Amino acid sequence: HARLFVESGMKGQAPSLLLLLLAWRPARGAEQQCQLSDQRYAGVTVTVVALQEKGGVNLENLYVRAREFENFTGAVVDFVQRDVRPSGDNPSLAAEVFADAGKVETGCNGAGVYQGYVIKGNQVPDLVQCGGIANLSTQVEQSQTWSDLDWADVATAIRQGTSTYDSKVYSLPIDADYMATVVREDLAGNTTLDTWEQWVAFAESQNGTDMNGDGKPDHGACIALGPAGHFSVFGVLMAIAAPHLQLGGTPQGAFFNTDTLEPKLTAAAMSQIYPDAPSSFSFETALALYKRLVDVAVPGVSAKDAWDYFKNGSCSTWISLPGFVYKTQDTKFGTTNMLTRNVPNATMARVEAPGVPCPSRSTCPYASDTSSGLVSRAPFLATSGFGFAISSKASAIQQQLLFELFTYVSAPEQSNPDVQEWTVSDPFRLSQLDNETIADLVERGWDEPVARQYLEVVDATLNHPNAALDLRVPGLGLYMSSLLDATDSYVHGTARRRRAESADAACEAASDAWQAIPLQLYGQEPAATNTQLDIYRAQLGLPQIVRDTGGGGNEEIALIVTAAVGGMAAAVILGAFAFWIVATLRRKRALERQAEATIKKQIVSAVDALKEIQAPLALIRASDFLEIGSLQSHEALRDKGVLHFVDTTSQFIETVFTRYVTVFFSHQWLAFGDPDPRGEQYAVMVKAARSIAALEKVPLEDIFLWVDVISISQSCRSVQTLAINSLPCFASLLKYFVTVCPTVKHADTGAVCNKASYHERCWCRAELMSFWARNGTERMFYATGGSGAARRSEVGGEEPEGMALEPMAPEGVTESFVDAIKVFHGSPSCCRLGPA
Repeated sequence: HARLFVESGMKGQAPSLLLLLLAWRPARGAEQQCQLSDQRYAGVTVTVVALQEKGGVNLENLYVRAREFENFTGAVVDFVQRDVRPSGDNPSLAAEVFADAGKVETGCNGAGVYQGYVIKGNQVPDLVQCGGIANLSTQVEQSQTWSDLDWADVATAIRQGTSTYDSKVYSLPIDADYMATVVREDLAGNTTLDTWEQWVAFAESQNGTDMNGDGKPDHGACIALGPAGHFSVFGVLMAIAAPHLQLGGTPQGAFFNTDTLEPKLTAAAMSQIYPDAPSSFSFETALALYKRLVDVAVPGVSAKDAWDYFKNGSCSTWISLPGFVYKTQDTKFGTTNMLTRNVPNATMARVEAPGVPCPSRSTCPYASDTSSGLVSRAPFLATSGFGFAISSKASAIQQQLLFELFTYVSAPEQSNPDVQEWTVSDPFRLSQLDNETIADLVERGWDEPVARQYLEVVDATLNHPNAALDLRVPGLGLYMSSLLDATDSYVHGTARRRRAESADAACEAASDAWQAIPLQLYGQEPAATNTQLDIYRAQLGLPQIVRDTGGGGNEEIALIVTAAVGGMAAAVILGAFAFWIVATLRRKRALERQAEATIKKQIVSAVDALKEIQAPLALIRASDFLEIGSLQSHEALRDKGVLHFVDTTSQFIETVFTRYVTVFFSHQWLAFGDPDPRGEQYAVMVKAARSIAALEKVPLEDIFLWVDVISISQSCRSVQTLAINSLPCFASLLKYFVTVCPTVKHADTGAVCNKASYHERCWCRAELMSFWARNGTERMFYATGGSGAARRSEVGGEEPEGMALEPMAPEGVTESFVDAIKVFHGSPSCCRLGPA
């Protein structure tokens, strides 16, 4: 974190001191002790509304890190401590934040007393609409703290669900929340739990049996059913509903039609969006499953009570926020977890969120191949997790202070150990899911297979391309309560609210209630629905819809009336002129709509191309690569049977990425018809492959390589085009990116080919950009044929001798690196051929 405080405070210090600060970087997870401080914020005080420091649901790590920050900088950080629920005379954390920053539902009348907030990701759009929190995008882009924040290390779903709105950054993450699915492993045995139908059936089969040896019948499920608030109850229902409602990726959303804001709660609404999907993809199906689970659950308990029942061995399944689950699994306080201490021989396992059977990948592009067939999952990011936001009313110096404080707390150096030590901060970064983290958990007392399974499930949740974001719009409480009210009599079979006696009627009642909410919030239709639709689209990262306001009709009438004034001749002339203007306006609006549709189609197509490969991904084992002796064509190696093909992104992740090391070799062609006529680049690639094997401590058989001439068809132009269109996706999927750039001469032009010439090419820049955007710079290297200083691998260990890899961005994302990935600043290869 030394760079965090260099930007302004250290400029006047001696160069040697500055270099010492920049060079010092403690080991990951080490306790941060700043021996040098600049006291840059001496005399500046800020007040932050935050979760309490101790007891209940707390955020103790924030207070520990804030005290460190105060010592470094001289700042004074005061806290207004609140619980997640009202306590005595104190309001809840959310109520305190909304009272200060504003809430659409109450007229955006924020007091503006405090400077910083701890918020949930689903509160961001409401706070933005009221102008209560600051847009941090500029600070994130320009600040020296960027490399410490390591934005690319934050899981995609958390960046989307906690931090951003309308493509702008409004909070810095410290946590990830979602509905975690847990099973009594000792009871489940080999039971398949890929789908929600299988999950509920297992819970039903265990209900009424004695699971903890106390001689009493126990329950099939531990889930929140009340009475402590709505969000935990809503979260369980939506965890089941999400894969039934969202099939095509996170930007589709799980709640509304993104073109009309019609709720996805009725069969008619779903058929309009997914005409080819089976009828099982419906809220009605999900609601019926939820009712069955409720029937075998511990009745009327809060999320905290459900946790107590599970750790005492009284349930076969459990659905909860991840903090409770981690605390139960963790062995910090003994050699066994909480469940096993209470019930000897009982074991628990966190498993991937169940899904829904799907007939084809065309219907469910992100479905997984399982023992139950093709299953479409949509992990539900309930509340998204806690983040830090800054009041828009704070002074400039207070905003900068809080930005640096929150960056410090969120940065990997601090947050990576914090997510293991404090259970409210759950893993939200990729670096918190790696092999080093497994080693840390084993050191805490976890069994290695349990630690690995835990992190694999978290990784699959936070990085799933079809992860379902929580509802993030104003009036969130109205949506949650109206849905639970409308479905109550069907789910619970009570006489309290006899509005719906069937799942179909409950869905219709819930849909009607949701469609009435925009009018309650904004007061006028159709503007109310359009406003809420724009917000819903913005929180999904979709562009605003350009609407024809109808004003053109009034302009036309005014023109025609004006033309009628005066004599007949003047009327004819002016009338003709008016109708010409009318026709022009109409053509203009039609062209604008056509342009908008074209742009939207292009954007959707581009986004889809980045999510799913359009041609098979062809890889070669490093051991086979060393045997072939030169760069040979795709067709030649295919016929020799040494290529391995993967057809979909999900298949690659499940069968290759999680089991093997993968490397993307990017290079220039050294002749117009031959990529490597003298074998110079092949030799460098061989050396680089050996270096990565040493770095990862794996045999060459466990490394798969991608090289363009080997992995892309050279004779079938249609397949070649599909593969070229998939290049950004190919580049981003693999674990390592190696630029092969020895200093050699082009066989046809005699031009020198090296690092500089590599970076001149558009396609090379596009490959660089694609890998960096998904993975960051940590595993990007140059291979020039000489020795380099490769970084320590994620799997740990010392750097092997004689490495042939040179880190591409040893200082992270610098200005020169950004210049190197600007795709359209490069030149296409065809320019050298001089086409007409």
